[in-house]
Amino acid sequence: MVPFQNETHWVYKIAQLTRIGWFILHLLILVLFLNPIPLAWLNMTLLFAAFLIPQWTNSSGRKNYPLLELFFSGLFLIVGCYLLGKYSSFLAIPSLCAGIYSRPGKERWLLWAGFTIVPFLAILAVGLDQLGMGVIDGLFFFGVGMAISKVLEAEKKTKVLLEENRRQNQLLQEYAKQIESITLLEERNRLARDLHDTVGHTFTSVIMGLDAVSFLMDASPQKAKEQVGRLRDVMRRSLEETRTYIHQISPNDDKEELSSQLRKVANEFATHTKTEIIFKSNGAPVAISFQGAIALTRCLQEALTNAVRHGQANEIVVTLNQEVSQVILVIMDNGIGIKEEKFGFGLIGMKERLESLQGSLTIKSGNQVGTVVTCFFPVRVERMRGENLQDDKSIDCG
Repeated sequence: MVPFQNETHWVYKIAQLTRIGWFILHLLILVLFLNPIPLAWLNMTLLFAAFLIPQWTNSSGRKNYPLLELFFSGLFLIVGCYLLGKYSSFLAIPSLCAGIYSRPGKERWLLWAGFTIVPFLAILAVGLDQLGMGVIDGLFFFGVGMAISKVLEAEKKTKVLLEENRRQNQLLQEYAKQIESITLLEERNRLARDLHDTVGHTFTSVIMGLDAVSFLMDASPQKAKEQVGRLRDVMRRSLEETRTYIHQISPNDDKEELSSQLRKVANEFATHTKTEIIFKSNGAPVAISFQGAIALTRCLQEALTNAVRHGQANEIVVTLNQEVSQVILVIMDNGIGIKEEKFGFGLIGMKERLESLQGSLTIKSGNQVGTVVTCFFPVRVERMRGENLQDDKSIDCG
């Protein structure tokens, strides 16, 4: 197996190739140009030890490679220089490789000190007259290797950060998809409630109005014609309201007071269903959000429709109480009441609308005693919600 085969980075592969070439060069010098040399067997043994032992350690995990490089290469440098009687720059490449493979921490600085001291020990072995720039080989090349190592560490940290960033982006995308799904589901439920409250309420009014027309056509054709005209206006307004919901455009740009909106709904229903409806408004008008006004309007429409369709009521009293901290809408009819309280889609829609505004819905009824529907929500919360909606353009667009 080639020593650098397991290396994953091109820098490490280049370092190992350079080290191998460096040792082969010194082996050729010892064999071809310095023959005979004193104690050649000792020099050869130290040379092979300096090459093979750190190399083997490096291939098995690199843990002690820089330290072994310092010990065996330093020993070969000192002994070799002593036997040859002159200084050599052998330590340059081993110190460079040791610096590249060094790890952060106190150990790195101790190794740097070791590679700086070893050349001076070699100079002491051959004599101070050999002192020259070669003594900084260990200091200089280990420093270069350490700089390369820091660059590689920074590159590794960058890869880790990029991977973490990619993972976080993936999580954000999944979270955004979940939010989108929840938002779509909530929007579908809201539109379903709106269509039920608007279209259902209108259809009930028109059907009952047409029933009246069928009786008036023979008795009073002129009144029947007028009734048909009013029903046509109702259908047109319903169509416009449905289009408004489809395009998500507020129908209340004129800021009409809540009592006026509810009174208009009650009067229209009374006109088309021939039901006697008494509307009462107590307290000074309070500012509530568009969602609050829509919720009470839809609740009133649903309650009136249920009172006539299911309760068979002919008299209904609607009372709106506006206070500083709350708004309460009470719809009381004289119908047959509810034998068994069961929430259908309409009542569930009323309940969800009010609960989304921190409010509540209560129903009191009994057999043949009529039904009392009470809608409540706090004004302070609604006011804050309205302010938030004005500040949050994304909600307005939603």
